[in-house]
Amino acid sequence: MYLPLLRLISFRHFLQAPLRTALTLMGVAVGVATMVGVTSINRSVMDAFRSTVDTIAGKADITVAGARVGFDEAVLEQVRAVPGVAHASGGITFIAPVQGSPGEALYVMGVDLLDDGHFRTYEGVDRDIGVLSDDLEFLNSTDRMLVSERFAREHGLKVGDRFGLMTSSGAQDFFVHALIRESGPVKAFGGSVAVMDVASAQVAFGRDRVLDRIDVAADPKVGVEATLQNLKQALGPAFEVERPSRRGGSVETMVRSFQMGLNLGSGVALLVGVFLVYNTISIGVVQRRREIGTLRALGASRLRIRALFTLEAVGLGALGTVLGLPLGVLIGRGAIGVVSDSISSLYVKVNARDVTVTALELGLGIGLGVLGSGFAALWPALRASRVAPVEALRRDAAAGAEAGVSRVGTVAMGLLCLGLVYPLTLLPAPVENLPVGGYLSVFLVMMGTTLLAPTLLRGLWYVYRRPGEWLLGISGRLAADNFARAPVRTAVPVSALAIGVALAVCIAGFVGSFQRSTHKWINQSVPADLFITSSARMAGVQNQPMKPALGDAFEKLPGVAQVERVRMLPHDVLGLRVYILSLVPEIYEQRAQPIILEGRMLTPEEWSAGRIIVSENLSRRRDLHVGDTLEISTPTGQRTYTVGAVSVDYTSDQGTVVMSREVYMAHFQDDQVDVFELYLSDPARVEEVRQAITEAHGRQYDLYVLTNGELRQEVTSLIDDAFTVTYAMEAVAVLLALLGVINTLLAAVLDRTREIGLLRAVGAARAHVLRLFVGEAAFIGLSGGLIGVAAGTVMGLIVTITVGEQSTGWRFPYVFPTGVALQMSAAATLCAAVAGLYPARRAASLDVIEALAYE
Repeated sequence: MYLPLLRLISFRHFLQAPLRTALTLMGVAVGVATMVGVTSINRSVMDAFRSTVDTIAGKADITVAGARVGFDEAVLEQVRAVPGVAHASGGITFIAPVQGSPGEALYVMGVDLLDDGHFRTYEGVDRDIGVLSDDLEFLNSTDRMLVSERFAREHGLKVGDRFGLMTSSGAQDFFVHALIRESGPVKAFGGSVAVMDVASAQVAFGRDRVLDRIDVAADPKVGVEATLQNLKQALGPAFEVERPSRRGGSVETMVRSFQMGLNLGSGVALLVGVFLVYNTISIGVVQRRREIGTLRALGASRLRIRALFTLEAVGLGALGTVLGLPLGVLIGRGAIGVVSDSISSLYVKVNARDVTVTALELGLGIGLGVLGSGFAALWPALRASRVAPVEALRRDAAAGAEAGVSRVGTVAMGLLCLGLVYPLTLLPAPVENLPVGGYLSVFLVMMGTTLLAPTLLRGLWYVYRRPGEWLLGISGRLAADNFARAPVRTAVPVSALAIGVALAVCIAGFVGSFQRSTHKWINQSVPADLFITSSARMAGVQNQPMKPALGDAFEKLPGVAQVERVRMLPHDVLGLRVYILSLVPEIYEQRAQPIILEGRMLTPEEWSAGRIIVSENLSRRRDLHVGDTLEISTPTGQRTYTVGAVSVDYTSDQGTVVMSREVYMAHFQDDQVDVFELYLSDPARVEEVRQAITEAHGRQYDLYVLTNGELRQEVTSLIDDAFTVTYAMEAVAVLLALLGVINTLLAAVLDRTREIGLLRAVGAARAHVLRLFVGEAAFIGLSGGLIGVAAGTVMGLIVTITVGEQSTGWRFPYVFPTGVALQMSAAATLCAAVAGLYPARRAASLDVIEALAYE
């Protein structure tokens, strides 16, 4: 029923404006591609993590795990004696940095080959892996590994070749004993997997007689659930006893807010693309009023007119979506490494290499692209259906097309959106790390700004008139008048630009505020002259722990006054993956000036008695205060600690527990060091000491030696890297908004063809017309910049105060990003003016006689 109308009317209209149609399709395609790409990246990263957990578990019904530092292998016999345990096998895993390949790591599995076959199978490339249990050369060596095909291929290795890995004792060489196919457990960690005998791995990586996992097969006669309960009762709360599918829940909770932030950014890009559809359909309604009037005069009902314009938008959305889906796959594959690296640096080491777009992402892209475009056309379609045939057939119908547009309802809706912003910020997060109220508030700020944009533009007209005349003469005055002539239409590109600018100002405000607070914290709480880590520039998820004896060598260097040995252990505490920091209290008290929010600095007796300092965000997340106690599972059993103080600490967005190194070593049976902090007797000798450390130990331990200033720079870089994809989506949003500027001005050239002809006829030169349209574009860009800065400031406050606190527990003061606000306002104005050059040249090149004869 509608196909003839679409073919004869809509399709012809699109062909008559090929550039505007192409710009709209490009906007939808890029918006859909961004959404599909980011969604597929988020899923692929989490799939990679879950795959590592699940494939390593193999056929195990239950997994017994302890602290990350492991537990004594004698626990294995205790597990085997529990009723319901049919089979149990112990193992240990290491994520070992690859020597000579910064950022790369190998997932090393230490397994008991006599027992492990019950849970996992390995397929050799050129030999039978099943006979390895009798291979004495493999079992008796501490440097032979079974290496995955992928890792060997990527590093050019073959059987018998040597390669280097970093261990707690420094760099060690290992040999490729055999190659194994990328199947079963070897699919874990992106295929970068190696297998060793468990006893050999313990020796090679300095974890003698220690396991970190026991896989259990339950007796079918007893049942999995009953066996699980028996294990919990026998082992106590010091061990995590659960089904393999439930492991890793704390990690997923941890990265949830990070991924939601990416989804929000991609949603903004899609929203700007949908604005282009709205703009195109709105322009079509204005330019085709006489056509609509003719259809109505010939008997077309209002419903049919509404359906026609809605179907036009759906068609544009569908075609744009078809173009955007393959582009989304390319975006996903191009950005997966960046997102994976960011999550690996901030939360947990993952090795996501491949992006596969599932039916879920495809359905989401199709649904949002097509339905979003259809939704964008509802209001223009409604306006089209209200066109009266007699009024529409007048020659000057288009000139007054917006005269009857209701302002009151739009303004009321905009004010309502803004009025709901503050109440929504007060909503508590329904799920850990998911600040729904804050994100809804950000969305309402964007919607309120968009709805109020036409009214704001009418006000800005008074602001622009005189400066425009000063700068561009009468062309500038006319540009200001034309800018506000059709505020509803002009508001669309202005709103799109404003949203892109607002997103940039919002993120810059949050990042800048966080960076300033972290720099203050480093200066006061971590004032060492040099920081030494292995295999990564900062201690955290990716560094390799070192032996404490290395600190003895540092203490003997000329110019070194004190060496602090800091261990940073990621550990589950009260349902959060926090960092347990152990340090030497005497050095901490003498050198640092931590920002204490509750309580006071602990005395030596309190440190020795097991008192701890908890970070502000952990205190806020779990309502912990001075005098409260909390239980932490350790390899030596469940331990109870008393909170002695609450301090500002930006080590982890999940929380930090600071305890005495002596207490930590006793409870966790772990003496490793993540970072050596050196205090010099003469800070002026910092380069001399650094060179001495690098020459003596740098190569063996793959050391990074940073000054205090360089550490601050690394923190700044790490935060910026975490927002790399978001910055890219800001650029996409602004680019799409500029397409909207071109679209709007191209339509303006058509609408004002006779007006341009009159201007040329009374003596206006082509340069005057060029300045007129470029000036109008500049006013659109400047308006988008000003409105965007205002909206971005509000959004930045929400993200810093509400979203930031609910996601991380941190509370830090907001710092307005003055530099970014000025840059984005200037960039929006300049880019819009450049985008207006093509429509301006089109307008200036119009033939005077033809222009006067138009319509």
